Order: sequence, then C-alpha cells, then structure tokens
Amino acid sequence: MPNGPDLTFAFNAPEEFLRFKCDVHPWMFAYVSVFDHPFFSVSDQEGSYRIHNVPAGHYTVVAAHRKAGSVEKTVDVRNQDVRLDFVFGTKAVS
Repeated sequence: MPNGPDLTFAFNAPEEFLRFKCDVHPWMFAYVSVFDHPFFSVSDQEGSYRIHNVPAGHYTVVAAHRKAGSVEKTVDVRNQDVRLDFVFGTKAVS
C-alpha cells in the first residue's frame, strides 16, 4: 500500500513461476522463480542468455518456460564458454 512498509518474503525451498499480483490493479503482476544457487539467467528478446562464473564441472542445465515446460541438457564446463540451444517442442511459445 502507499506509504506502507516494504514486504519481505523468505522461501525454504526453490520455487518456479510464483505469481505476484496486485489485488487492486489486475494488469499488475509478475512471475518470480527462487533458486538455491546463483547460476541462473533470463533470456533476452532474441532468446540469448548468459550464466557467469560457473565453476568447472559436469552440470545439468534446465531451460524452463511457464507454459511450454522444461528442457534439460548436460554439459561439461572447463574454463571455457559453452553454448547450449534449447527448443521447446514444435509449437510457438509466447
């Protein structure tokens, strides 16, 4: 509310696509994901993304979309840039 205190939320476990909305203005909402690690990214308008400072190792990378589900790929990181492309089925996703 105007002039009210800031809201603080704490989560005990990761959560995907939590919807935060305004009870007064129905067009005001956002989707938020909570991670238990610092290695995440949001793609830009062209679908490109970058995850910085990933230590060397073997990882499963998950690309998630609120409507299209998720796609997983494995990758070995060894002090180099790695490019992974993800495709969500054959239907257009918006």
